[in-house]
Amino acid sequence: MFEKILFPTDFSEYAKKTLDCITGFPGARDVILFHVVEATRSPRGGGEIGDTFYRTGENFLKEEKHYLENLSQNLRVTTAVKISSDTAGAIIETAEERGVSLIVVGARGKSRVEGVPLGSVSVAVLRRSRTNVLIMRHKIIEEMKAKTYEMFCPMILFRVLCPVDFSMYSDRSTALAGATPGIGEVILLHVVSQGETEAEIEDAVQKAKGQIDATRDILATKGIKVRTIVRTGNPTTEIMRIADEEDASVIWMSSHGKGWFRELLLGSTAHTVAMNAKRPVIIIRKPE
Repeated sequence: MFEKILFPTDFSEYAKKTLDCITGFPGARDVILFHVVEATRSPRGGGEIGDTFYRTGENFLKEEKHYLENLSQNLRVTTAVKISSDTAGAIIETAEERGVSLIVVGARGKSRVEGVPLGSVSVAVLRRSRTNVLIMRHKIIEEMKAKTYEMFCPMILFRVLCPVDFSMYSDRSTALAGATPGIGEVILLHVVSQGETEAEIEDAVQKAKGQIDATRDILATKGIKVRTIVRTGNPTTEIMRIADEEDASVIWMSSHGKGWFRELLLGSTAHTVAMNAKRPVIIIRKPE
């Protein structure tokens, strides 16, 4: 599923720790280390000075390439540098040019502004990319030690929380999860968020249980351990709550759906999940 990965880096310590995780990502064969040099002009008005930073970026990428190759002999590592005034745009463009299946971005780069869980570049990539995106959480990366490292890097797919809404997009997303190498356990979650009376809510819950069990049975035929959870309430709140309660190693979500799920991914609630969940988040894009 994720054989070719694009990893944009700003050479920060945080980026380097995220880079460590890529070496153990299940199924990964090719990694493209990518750096964007911000387009700028000389304060003297002497024209572009990006070439100097371009060469510096190339040198840093060579060091990280060597570092990554030493960590894993099974990865093919290449590098790329672009000069651009639109960092997120350059990342997305390169991903499409190289045909990558996953963009891995950190929750932030060099900036350490408190109260901003997800950096502006990561937000822009998340909003604009047509490629699948994995957001690594900064708290996990910074506090990564021993067992935590073992779970969230080589075993990032150890326990996957999949919110589902039973749409064709959601079904495709869970099917891809089931077909991805390295999946340990899948937790299917549906949140009932509509119903004016207790009877309506209970009816919706029972209907959801029947549908989610059917999805479970399909995944189980592939030898995957699957559990199901149906909750009522606010979808965003419940997704993040269950992720923490179940100690999920990653939240795996479709970028499109129906009903509350569409609102979740396209409205402000989507940003709440992507920006504030304490776990890594993979956004599965719909096929073009």
